[in-house]
Amino acid sequence: MLKIIKHLLPLFIVQFFTWLALFSLWIYATPVITKYIFNTTDAESNAFESGTTWVGICFAFYSTLAAILAFSLPVLTKKYSKYKIHATSLLFGSIGLLLIYIIKNQYLLLLSFAFIGIAWSSISNVPYSIISDIAPENKMTTYFAVFNFSIVIPQITAAFLLSFLTRHYFAGETNLTILTGGIAMLIASAIMFFIKAKRQF
Repeated sequence: MLKIIKHLLPLFIVQFFTWLALFSLWIYATPVITKYIFNTTDAESNAFESGTTWVGICFAFYSTLAAILAFSLPVLTKKYSKYKIHATSLLFGSIGLLLIYIIKNQYLLLLSFAFIGIAWSSISNVPYSIISDIAPENKMTTYFAVFNFSIVIPQITAAFLLSFLTRHYFAGETNLTILTGGIAMLIASAIMFFIKAKRQF
């Protein structure tokens, strides 16, 4: 088990920052978009309802885009390194998250979510493809089981850390929380660029 964790440690670190960023989006997208795009914090207002509807549209948009882009990944991974593809995709995702802090127009916000869709397409596919490349066939199930902790741990961390930062350091300004998520994904991208392809052991 320790050998497997050591083998996967660089990817674990990338996954940690990646999923921390994703949870910042999933938890705080609604309060950010309703407050900073639709200019309301009143949950009973029409503007708030429009904001939450737009959140749903944005999420559906990036998920659909990611699903479409997934068909191009097998072609890309035959031409380019999976590690570099994933690093580049995470870079796009970080740009998308950082843009949410800047953009104040609901339609321009779709540009942000387009970048996030690129990242999500890779996040949902490429790390697992990398695991299948480096895991010995007789240990494949164990590798994937261990790798799943790279999602669970950031989820637990995000539940406490992001809330703590928002309350105690960001004075409730949730756009700063998503900005932090963008920085986290940028860190994940930078680390991924320097990870070299591993062999089975």
